Amino acid sequence: MDIICEDVLKAVNGNLLQGDRKQYFTGISTDSRRIKDGELFVALKGPKFNGHNFALEALEKKAGGVMIEEERVHDFKWDVYRKRPVILVKDTLRALGDLARDWRRKYGTAVIAVTGSNGKTTTKEMIAACLESSIPTAKTEGNLNNLIGLPLNLLRLTGKEKVAVIEMGMNVPGEIKRLTEIAEPDIGIITNIEHVHLEGLGDIERVKNEKGELFRGMSKAGTILVNQDDTRVVELAEEFQGSKITFGIEKEADIMAKDIKFKGSHGMEFTLLTENIREDFFIPLLGKHFIPNALCAIGISRLFNIEIEKIKNVLENFRPFQMRMEVFRLGDGITLINDAYNANPKSMAYALETVSMLKKEGRAIAVLGDMLELGEFTEEAHRNIGELIGRLSIDFLLAIGDQSPILIESAIRSGLSPENAKIVESHHEAVSILKGIARSGDFILVKGSRKMAMEEIVKGLLNRGE
Repeated sequence: MDIICEDVLKAVNGNLLQGDRKQYFTGISTDSRRIKDGELFVALKGPKFNGHNFALEALEKKAGGVMIEEERVHDFKWDVYRKRPVILVKDTLRALGDLARDWRRKYGTAVIAVTGSNGKTTTKEMIAACLESSIPTAKTEGNLNNLIGLPLNLLRLTGKEKVAVIEMGMNVPGEIKRLTEIAEPDIGIITNIEHVHLEGLGDIERVKNEKGELFRGMSKAGTILVNQDDTRVVELAEEFQGSKITFGIEKEADIMAKDIKFKGSHGMEFTLLTENIREDFFIPLLGKHFIPNALCAIGISRLFNIEIEKIKNVLENFRPFQMRMEVFRLGDGITLINDAYNANPKSMAYALETVSMLKKEGRAIAVLGDMLELGEFTEEAHRNIGELIGRLSIDFLLAIGDQSPILIESAIRSGLSPENAKIVESHHEAVSILKGIARSGDFILVKGSRKMAMEEIVKGLLNRGE
């Protein structure tokens, strides 16, 4: 990108301490370690970092200029870098968002925003993959979906893209509202609303209200996709005055999936019903919960007039995002399911139900880490999962984390044999036990919240022959 200093000043309502208003910046960076020649360094600050401490270092590395907060202006000596712009703003994080919004408006690229408790990244990836089959498309890279990542993704737009698919995450109140202000989405999706981030938000009604800021912040000229099977999303959609497209499995909707069939560990089949179209689909993903994600992708693709056959081809060749129900075949007839990216009560239930259905003559082994950020709901959530494990006839349970005693006790009370339930103290211990008990035909599910680093168990199993 090339952006002139004067345009940056207008977008962020900033003041120029020094330098030329006509100077061009070659890009925007928030990381002084990776700054490229000519880029504008935006000095962000957070609980564990402060980019202002590296403003001069960025200029030493030939940054085109720096953006800092007004209160820090007297902390530096700029004499050596008189010719390079120093832009002053009240809040650099807010300024980054304002700059991204201005850049997004410049090109008029259609923006699709995806948020929700579960399935954001998979939905985003499916939508982008379908659109890319026919039109120039940009998307959120990885999970850069917060108040830093989302603006940086928008600032990568070049004007060649017809559409941008962006993911919106949330950890604190007000985040979705601000992300919506920055992105100004034309199309919005709330995949679902579940018990997540309760530690910071208190209860699910607060989660619902915060996620609802996407619909509330969109223009009446926009379009939203509504999950008819999620009553909280349906309630939020009632407030929206623009166009609505509904999707679902259980409830009547514009886009529906019927006759869902598991095809073993290879994926699932379903029949699509929409727009007088009845079409059989296959997706190589494990779990019924992926089907609403696919329905979103189908609905968006039809909005952009992409042919059903192209959509089918893309979804049939879609691969799961890393650590999201990834399937690995171990050399001795054991199937490993890596769902270690994150966990909350609903996604944990989905994963357990899936492995229970897959096991057939083999056994279902669950290796579970704590579900975090649930606040006062923590104990109840782990107790509920334990009860579910008993009802689903999971054959063996290994648990790691502070909530392991509650999970194990609940599972045993619900029917799991005490001999087949064990608390482990480390990833290494879990791997050692699994190597000893797993046999041909077994399915091993590994899942837990991000901070539990359950992927370390997956790595240990994949290296089992070494």
